[in-house]
Amino acid sequence: MNTKSASVLSKVILSDRKINIKLLGDSITHGVGGTGFVQNGEPIVAGFRRNPDGYCWAKQFKEHMEKQYDCTVTNNACTGTTIEFIIKHFDTLVSPEDDIVICTIGTNNRHQYVTAEPQHNRREHMEEFYGNIEVLYKKFRAADKDVIFVANIPASSENEKDGADYRRLFHMNDVRDIYFKASVECGFPFISLYDKFLDYCEREKITVDSLLIDGLHPNDKGYDVMFTLIMKELGVYMK
Repeated sequence: MNTKSASVLSKVILSDRKINIKLLGDSITHGVGGTGFVQNGEPIVAGFRRNPDGYCWAKQFKEHMEKQYDCTVTNNACTGTTIEFIIKHFDTLVSPEDDIVICTIGTNNRHQYVTAEPQHNRREHMEEFYGNIEVLYKKFRAADKDVIFVANIPASSENEKDGADYRRLFHMNDVRDIYFKASVECGFPFISLYDKFLDYCEREKITVDSLLIDGLHPNDKGYDVMFTLIMKELGVYMK
């Protein structure tokens, strides 16, 4: 159990009012790769709708939490987005009524398109991501929201390579490290699903790729593993 993160989520237990939980992130929180993924729910921001019925960790989290506790869970993750997207659309993605935010963003910050200016080297790109974590955390603090940042699961070695129109300047292990450093410097709760996912695969003697549908997004089994791991880190009771 992650003590700092669990202490935030413990607010749902015996609360004297309904607690509102918001999920933010990219395609892995949106549910891409899970059976039945379709953006056919309520609008989130322009160009994005919720995935109410697709199989994913976020849907399992919502169902369990709303059944067990007096809370609501709203998934505002948007496929293909970066931390800059959340900063830009903060006032739309985060509601005044939100009490707790679980934010899993950074997968799409690993690369830079070859047409982007100015072109970064590896360190510059990592420093930009680190700085934006600080910016986003300050926005949560100014809005009086409890936030838990989450470093996402590993990707395949093939997914970590350069693409036709982008350079992969840093990798999922770097996303983990940057969040770790920012959590130490800023003091926010931090969960590394990157570590926990690798530990699970080693313990079960399976490959990371066996839990991914395309080298990046989990398959249904991968989403099951994510759900179990994040619930354990949050200290949520599971039968």
